[in-house]
Amino acid sequence: MPKNEHIGTLNFMSVNNLEGNSNKRTELDDWEALIYVLVWLGTFGLNGTPKHDSDASEHRRTAGARIKYWVDGTILKDIASYKRGDLDNSSSFKSILNEFDSRVEHTNVLAGLLSMMRNILIDNAGCSEDGRGANMKHLFNHGNYESSASKATPGSLSPLSIFALLVEWQEAMNSPMIDPFKARADMAPTIAKELLAMLENIAEYCQELLNKTETESNETNTTN
Repeated sequence: MPKNEHIGTLNFMSVNNLEGNSNKRTELDDWEALIYVLVWLGTFGLNGTPKHDSDASEHRRTAGARIKYWVDGTILKDIASYKRGDLDNSSSFKSILNEFDSRVEHTNVLAGLLSMMRNILIDNAGCSEDGRGANMKHLFNHGNYESSASKATPGSLSPLSIFALLVEWQEAMNSPMIDPFKARADMAPTIAKELLAMLENIAEYCQELLNKTETESNETNTTN
């Protein structure tokens, strides 16, 4: 996909796609888009219509969901910002998964799959700190700043120490922003392999689940 070009369905566009930024486009953009597709299905069901709510309008269903911001933003970069926030940590993402329609079959399996996909794509253990998360961030000297700040108590730091911390913080705020999506791009082949391996394992589990359901259904029919 060319840079600075918006391609695809708005709801499912990757952050890079929405922003039209200069980040390298990789297979991770496709995996990210797949996450959005599966979240949409878990929230609204197939064809955007939950089984128990077939008469509800598209507008009313979408208006009540947290992911409404994936389509409500008037500016593409605003939608990208919402998606960054939704993916940035497991807590914010879980709040979306909690909105899945439990009356749609096997949403618990889907939610588990999506949690693993987000963890591999966004918080990949093989990435440096710069490549984790989804929100843009400043480059802090995390070790020195956090260790000094964590030990600070009222009156424990001299005015000079406080000034030094403030200077470090100000320098960090003035430093270039880091984009985790850009930082992860170089690891795309490795991360994509991890995602594919995980998906294959889930597929095997789902097949076993379907076979079990079919067997139980046949046994019930035979008994009746």
